[in-house]
Amino acid sequence: MLPQVNEIITAIETDEQVKVVVFDSAVEGFFLIHLDFLAKLDDLAHLPPGPTGLHPWPEMLVRLSRTSVVSIALIRGRATGMGSELALLATCVLRVAKSHLSQFEVGAGLVPGGGPMARLSRLMGRGRALEVILSADDVSGDLAERYGYVNRSLPDADLDGFVDALPPGSPLSTTDNHGYQAPSRHC
Repeated sequence: MLPQVNEIITAIETDEQVKVVVFDSAVEGFFLIHLDFLAKLDDLAHLPPGPTGLHPWPEMLVRLSRTSVVSIALIRGRATGMGSELALLATCVLRVAKSHLSQFEVGAGLVPGGGPMARLSRLMGRGRALEVILSADDVSGDLAERYGYVNRSLPDADLDGFVDALPPGSPLSTTDNHGYQAPSRHC
C-alpha cells in the first residue's frame, strides 16, 4: 500500500497542472487506507525513512501537506486509522451523514503514527482530540461536524454535487493556483 500512495503523492508533487485532488474510495462503505496486517509488524516498523527522515507514512503526509494542491476527502462509510489520518490532512473533508471516523490505534495498544494527535488538536482543541484518540471510539453523525473533524456532513446523494457545483470562477477551477496556495499551506 505505501508504494502506491507514494506514487500518487509524487505525481501530485510533480504535475504542475494538478490544482485539486479528490480522495474517494472505490470500496463501498469504507474510506480506509491500511497496512498489510499479515506482514510482520517488525518489517513495517523498520521501513527505511523517506526524504524528510520520517517513517514512510507520516513522511508522505508531510509531503502532501507541503503541496499547493487543494485536497478534498469524500468519506462514505468508515474512515479509521490511516484513512482518518489522510482525511485529516485534506484541505476539505466532506462526509455522508452515516459515516464514522476514528483513531482506533490506542484501543489496539498502538500509537497513532500519521499525525492525528497534532492535527485533531488543531481542529477541535486538546480535550476533544484526546477524547477521540484515547477512547478509540467512532465519531459519527453531527458530532464529527460539531467537533470540527469534518467540514460538512451531507446526505450521500448531495456529496458529489456539492464538489461539482463549485463556482466556475472559483480558485479551484482556474489555472492560476496562487490565490489558494498560501491559505491551503498556512491555515
